[in-house]
Amino acid sequence: MNVQTTRETLVSVGQIYITKYAKEIVKATRVATGIVVVVYDTEAKMGGMAHMALPDSKMSYTTGDAPEKYVDLAIPLFIKELTEKGLIKNAAHFKIIGGSQLFNFGGGSGNILNIGTRNAITARTMLTREGIQVEKTETGGNKPRTVILDMTCGQIKVFHPGETPRII
Repeated sequence: MNVQTTRETLVSVGQIYITKYAKEIVKATRVATGIVVVVYDTEAKMGGMAHMALPDSKMSYTTGDAPEKYVDLAIPLFIKELTEKGLIKNAAHFKIIGGSQLFNFGGGSGNILNIGTRNAITARTMLTREGIQVEKTETGGNKPRTVILDMTCGQIKVFHPGETPRII
């Protein structure tokens, strides 16, 4: 008898994770100004997360830095890896979560310090360039979030601390 056990995988900032394991919970915690792109492909039964911190690598990228930290570098890598593992783009559900503004520096969304908004805009732009249609976003606000991809059913859940998870 082959009994699969449910496993939980934490995706930290600067990581890309892709799985086809049907009994897995993939989670990103304390997603604040950072951004998570999460995908579930209903045909390939594959899912994944890219958890990024900063929108633009040109501002601070140095040799030895993890490219997965930067939205503009991580998303093309993420899509390439997904495609190599069998992603079927028209069966995949892409969602963008995070991009909170925890501090108010003034100046609106054009302010260079508004990393959350810039992360969300850059993520959508990069996914569009890759030919990906974003199904749903949950960005902004002023609280961190936890993001959960439940591979047993393909559901993507989000919640703020102290809240009940909701499916998006």
